[in-house]
Amino acid sequence: MEIINKYKYFYNVKKEAAFTENKCQFCGSKEDCLEGIYFNQDNIDSVCLRCFAEKKAGVDIPDYIQKRIKYDPNKKIQELKYTPPIPWVQYNDWQVCCDDYMKYIGEWEQEEFIKVSENESKNEIEFFREMLNGDTLKKVDDINVLWEDLGYDTVAYVFKCSICGKRTVVCQSY
Repeated sequence: MEIINKYKYFYNVKKEAAFTENKCQFCGSKEDCLEGIYFNQDNIDSVCLRCFAEKKAGVDIPDYIQKRIKYDPNKKIQELKYTPPIPWVQYNDWQVCCDDYMKYIGEWEQEEFIKVSENESKNEIEFFREMLNGDTLKKVDDINVLWEDLGYDTVAYVFKCSICGKRTVVCQSY
């Protein structure tokens, strides 16, 4: 399906979005249906990517996420609203850089951080620490404990700025 990877703010929908076997509540299709719980709306159970692309449903973008954008916020918020939701463990924490929403790259475990850090000739734990967003970093008492928990009780959501290339990680735990 051509609409799978056309999103400005989501790199690989087919791999990283949360899909369900439930049929689309708009057209009845069972093909590529997004899990409704991540839309943050009580009335969404399942929506296929085709109906989503037709804007029959959108993701509720919390005010605190909307307020992160200063220039031309309405256009960017609308774009994010019609981007498939990330399967957050706790709450929506979509990152911003260069006054635009960052592109969601996916959930990384230690292996991905090790591979990318080797390509950049860096220690993987320091590389991971450098990528952590400020709010996550403030909560970390011991980076090694967080590192060891990746892939177990902690999920690392990786974002990349489409303008400057900066990568940011948000960690959430079950």
